[in-house]
Amino acid sequence: MEEHIRSIYSCWNDGDRDGVLAAFDALGPKGYTIEYVGNAPLDGKAAVQDMWDNYGGTCTTDITQLIVNGDEAAALIQNNVHSDEGTTTLPSIETYHVKDGVLAVRYFHQAPEGSYLQE
Repeated sequence: MEEHIRSIYSCWNDGDRDGVLAAFDALGPKGYTIEYVGNAPLDGKAAVQDMWDNYGGTCTTDITQLIVNGDEAAALIQNNVHSDEGTTTLPSIETYHVKDGVLAVRYFHQAPEGSYLQE
């Protein structure tokens, strides 16, 4: 589990969308959802594509802490949003739970000011 989670972030930072999707698929071979906590869970592939379209190439991530216990994991992430004005770093707590081959991801995050995620 840890290898695939780390791969999500390293592929994201490398600009490798297909690698990000492959890592999610490996964690959830029977599918996955992504929930921005406070909103309903979304289809995982559509949510990743949406994230990529909005933040790919403008946001990098640093794993501050990753804890894996069995089929669950929690990560403390520093999201570095880059713009012409500089870099804004926003923390998030991201959880992963696999049950019967289905992955549920939950993002506890602070969206950038003016982000579509604040809607």
